[in-house]
Amino acid sequence: MFKEDLLEKSEKLQFKILKKIYLNNGRIAKYELCNTFNISPPTLKSHLEKIDFLLKDNYHNKVQITYSKNDIILKYENYINLEQLMSSCIKKSLKYKLLRYLFENSNNLSSGIKICNELNISLSTLNRKIFECNCLLKEFDINIKNYRLEGSQSQIYYFFYSLFIVTGTVSTNSNFLFNKLINFFNKKFKISFNIKQKYSLYVWTTIINNRKFFFKKEFFNNNFYKDNIKKLNNNVFFLELKTFFEKNYFNKNIGEYISFMTICFILSFDLFPIDFICNNIEFKNNMAFKTYKLIFNQINELYISPTNNFNNTLKCNLLSICYKQYFFKGILYSNDYITTKHYLSEFSSYSRKKFVEKLLLKIHNSTTNYHIDDEYFKFCVILTLNYINGNTKYPINIGVLSQSENLTLSSTINDLNNALRKKFDVIVEIYDENKKRYDLVITNFNINFKCLVDNCDNIYFFTNLGIKYDLENIIKLLDKIEEKK
Repeated sequence: MFKEDLLEKSEKLQFKILKKIYLNNGRIAKYELCNTFNISPPTLKSHLEKIDFLLKDNYHNKVQITYSKNDIILKYENYINLEQLMSSCIKKSLKYKLLRYLFENSNNLSSGIKICNELNISLSTLNRKIFECNCLLKEFDINIKNYRLEGSQSQIYYFFYSLFIVTGTVSTNSNFLFNKLINFFNKKFKISFNIKQKYSLYVWTTIINNRKFFFKKEFFNNNFYKDNIKKLNNNVFFLELKTFFEKNYFNKNIGEYISFMTICFILSFDLFPIDFICNNIEFKNNMAFKTYKLIFNQINELYISPTNNFNNTLKCNLLSICYKQYFFKGILYSNDYITTKHYLSEFSSYSRKKFVEKLLLKIHNSTTNYHIDDEYFKFCVILTLNYINGNTKYPINIGVLSQSENLTLSSTINDLNNALRKKFDVIVEIYDENKKRYDLVITNFNINFKCLVDNCDNIYFFTNLGIKYDLENIIKLLDKIEEKK
């Protein structure tokens, strides 16, 4: 699920159009937008007018959509925060309002008439929105039935936690538990939190306060919960956390389940240092940690020497992804669809895709009891590989043979190297005719001059305008080269 799915169909398309323009450096051809979204020019014009109205309404003429003969241009004076703009629109949407109403009134019986009065909508509109919400909630194994949220309580906690995080939701109610929990972690375990982690804990404690009456044995009675809680019965952290919750307004009957769910969220959303997690043997005794170790080892095997930036931050991200898919079902992406696809396009290559395919196959073959969202997993691993700087076993060697001065050429090579390393493990250098072999030589010499270059497998001739104008063609060629290596 993507957060823009909570918008109306037309609003969702308008944000996709706006994001596409923005990611294209604020300028894009009209025909490209029509082709991408399968709409006619008049329909595009209508959506652009609504986008322009939205921008003016929020940015007071400091941001606007303008037109040239063939292009659409996004103009802004200082900056534009599209994520904030989207979150603001989502919070005004009927689907969001309905979901939040059901969350905040989970302890009270609601009727269709009461909800209609609260949201100022008709009963037919309410039923239509319930149907639309249920379509989105299906992947989370929850639904709205008889005007109440139904399904696994842990899934309900997880969905609303994810929803509030991606929309930047802040509760208007007091949250004394948040500060107490922060102090508890700091005093008992010397754990401090950054701003992002504090917000995550704030959202989680808001959910605890709102749904504390649902932390009962009857909701945690299946074998999965029983087995995982049993594994923690001798864990010092779990026992201390249980004592903390029992002392802070929660009785012994529910303290155990709140503590267990808190640990699930801590592990699934990167809230604790990886050393702390690894030092708690009970946190590692499950398929999530075993899957993480498999991924970690497979990534390390890609490189001929230890990487200098496969750091704890990246490791924590990978580990939290594994825990999230172990404890919960469904994904609510923090990025919108267009941005997610943009990142995949920007950082994917043939070798990275094949690596993820083989990795997924190993994970699926290792167990049948561990659900994993293949597309989300692929997205996360490819982004991780993009951050890692290291030399793989099969780098692509590129020589640049140019008629430019060496000083200009060095700058060009630096730009090319930075652009290509987003996708490939490349070694880009000034062409050396004495080098044993290049996978690719890029040159702007006359095409008849290629007979002098005999130590390469592929030659690409770039224009006098510069290599950056040929970047897309070079990327396509490198994909083919990788496939053969």
